[in-house]
Amino acid sequence: MSTSSSIKKVRLTRVEQNAERSRELLASAWAVFCEKGYEAVTIDDVAAHAGYSRMPIYSLFGDKQTLFFELWTVTLEEISKLLLSQLKAGGPLRANIKRLAAAVAVSRPKDQSNAGESLFFVVQTIALSRPEIEKRLILLSRKILTDFAGMISSSTLARGEKLRASADNIAAHLIAHINGLSTVRFQTGMDYVQARDLETIFLAITFAASKSE
Repeated sequence: MSTSSSIKKVRLTRVEQNAERSRELLASAWAVFCEKGYEAVTIDDVAAHAGYSRMPIYSLFGDKQTLFFELWTVTLEEISKLLLSQLKAGGPLRANIKRLAAAVAVSRPKDQSNAGESLFFVVQTIALSRPEIEKRLILLSRKILTDFAGMISSSTLARGEKLRASADNIAAHLIAHINGLSTVRFQTGMDYVQARDLETIFLAITFAASKSE
């Protein structure tokens, strides 16, 4: 008798199957988007790349616009999670802001021809004509803002340090600056981000100037 034990193949539930298909289709959407750009991509392109028919895309996402909004949602959440994961909960705020600047500088993709920035503008354009997507985009942006504000609020201040504004206000300005850098990169094809420059700017956004400055 064979001593090797047979390995049973785990059968996924319908929910798990749909989640796996969603991940595969979003990964394929990103791949063909980077290759062709949004306008040239078709549902058939995404389905063929993933090895599916077009039906799962319509079933899971509804249409091309919703598919790419979901792709942006996943992308934005991953970026936010990556940036915030570099920070220490309850740690010194100044050190956390410096880590954030460094994380922003190194997290920017170098090999996708501004695909991330391009996807951002695609989704913004889609939202102009799709109120339900615009609403979801606003909710997503507010969640990101809340997460960053929470990082600021939970961090500690050294003696003599004061915030320049409320945690929400500071978080909004930090995010606006990060988005602004993405806009410049998209429009010029140049990446001007340097960690040391971001550190100076982020600290100025966060802390009130001392009387000696």
